[in-house]
Amino acid sequence: MIAKNKFESSLEVPVPVDQLFSWHESPGAFERLTPPFDPVKVKKRRGGIDGGTVHIQMNLGPIPLTWIAKHHSYKKNVQFLDEQISGPFVEWNHKHLFEKLDNQSSKLIDKIDYQLPLEPLGSIFGGSFTKEKIKQMFAYRRNVTKNDLQSQSKYKGKTLDIAVTGGSGLIGTDLVPYLTTAGHSVEKIVRGRPQKGELSWNPRKGTISSLERKDAVVHLAGEPISKPIGGMIPLPWTKWKRKEILESRVNGTKLIAEHIASLNNPPEVLVCASAIGYYGDRGDALLSENAKNGNDYFSQVVKEWENAAQPAIDAGVRVVFLRIAPVMSPLGGALQVLGNAAKLGPSPPVAGGKQWWSWISIDDVIDVIYHSIISKKLSGPVNVASPKPVRQKEWASTLANVVWGKLGFVSGLVSVPGFALKTFLGEFGDVLALSSIKVDSSKLANSGYKFRFEDLEDCFRHLLGKRKQEELL
Repeated sequence: MIAKNKFESSLEVPVPVDQLFSWHESPGAFERLTPPFDPVKVKKRRGGIDGGTVHIQMNLGPIPLTWIAKHHSYKKNVQFLDEQISGPFVEWNHKHLFEKLDNQSSKLIDKIDYQLPLEPLGSIFGGSFTKEKIKQMFAYRRNVTKNDLQSQSKYKGKTLDIAVTGGSGLIGTDLVPYLTTAGHSVEKIVRGRPQKGELSWNPRKGTISSLERKDAVVHLAGEPISKPIGGMIPLPWTKWKRKEILESRVNGTKLIAEHIASLNNPPEVLVCASAIGYYGDRGDALLSENAKNGNDYFSQVVKEWENAAQPAIDAGVRVVFLRIAPVMSPLGGALQVLGNAAKLGPSPPVAGGKQWWSWISIDDVIDVIYHSIISKKLSGPVNVASPKPVRQKEWASTLANVVWGKLGFVSGLVSVPGFALKTFLGEFGDVLALSSIKVDSSKLANSGYKFRFEDLEDCFRHLLGKRKQEELL
């Protein structure tokens, strides 16, 4: 008889056991616990953890695969179990166990029994790989679970009714499940015909569903500044692209702001995405929110983008402009482009790498959005960036070291010429890699926000599933 493989992980959190259990019951918990370095998609879900089933679309290398799991043995605040009905394993049983430590703390224990296919060959050729994958996955899950619960525990008010534009984008995809696991009601504002639980808008026609009596609106929508081919090759800005980048931001923001201003019972807060591109290329200067905007095209875009929200400000609505640094996620942006390239070989610095890169983790971005909703004294522009910006050369070498280990030093031996990037990508090359923007995030920190990831290497290891072995114990 072939022995089963076993894995166990535990996590103590400073919240009561009923809150820990409720977080796992909430819509969006599965999405929050899915690591971006091994993404999957829920195809179908029936019921919840009290006896439902979930169909998960995943990939086994280049092969698409559906994993069907059934929840059972539900005992509120005590346990629920997952069992594979069909999928990549011969057998997979996952026990989620919950323990009360005291009135303000609790413990989560995950116990997994699994059997690989084609035993004993499965264990010989894939056993170590599978164990490493599971360890990395649960290191990620522990980090997200603890940090989400700690952040969400700061709010003690009523359940909020929140509307979100751009809910299917890079940030919105993580934000919506974060808000629902916090217990709030969330409706996406979508183009086209809305589904159940969605609102609609059309910035071109100037139409939008009523936002009357909403508690908060989060506005993330806008034409992406980059849509890489296969996640690796970004495209230069065409005349049409420049027009879309500007008009999608300005017209969409203006529509929402004017609509909110017209309401008898408007939302208390409008949180608008913005960008540190507002400042333009500024060398070594440390830039607070009071710094002037730059002179380049994208700086002017961001200025007009923020100005478009003025009607809401004039109506007395609290408006927060989140000047977001490049967001670190392997599913989009600079880390997707350069991270995928780094898998093929250590990534060299660009144009010597002396330019400053401010950055922010995807986990911090969604946390900052929630902080902006619940922190009633926070308003106006807010720099959203780690308090530890790095030069581009350090960014590239850190990524190389995380991906390649001791071989990462090779990344510093060559440099991509700035003129080559500029020739290929035009002004988008400036925004992507060549501009030096070093922002001060003191306003955010002074408002009471505590960053999840200040250290770039820690951020990369979390997002890429590259935790060191001593961190996986």
